[in-house]
Amino acid sequence: MKNNLFTPVIMLCISLALATCTKTEDFEAVGGNLPTNYITLQPDGSFTPAILRVASGSSITFVNNDNEPHQLLSSDSVSINTGLIEPGRSFFFKKDTLVGTISYRCTLDSNIRGTVIITP
Repeated sequence: MKNNLFTPVIMLCISLALATCTKTEDFEAVGGNLPTNYITLQPDGSFTPAILRVASGSSITFVNNDNEPHQLLSSDSVSINTGLIEPGRSFFFKKDTLVGTISYRCTLDSNIRGTVIITP
């Protein structure tokens, strides 16, 4: 009788162990995958948001919703340099080690300005 119960119990344990170890594709990523943040250049020449606060390692996508091309450049001319962003296009920005306040402006229209605050 012991052998008759022993085999089904072992088979049940193995089945449960395998079922709990099955990989699924519908999991949520955690740790290290910070969401992208968007800064949108509006047709009126303003940024939305005008000031963006993000954690270091976050990505930022600059989106040009204006009818004119724009090129964004940080005040240090190094941290942010998007090149020309045509209307309806975007620029992806990510620097893992950058921390601080970065002011930027459009090189084609110096009245268009914004700020990114990157915290550790």
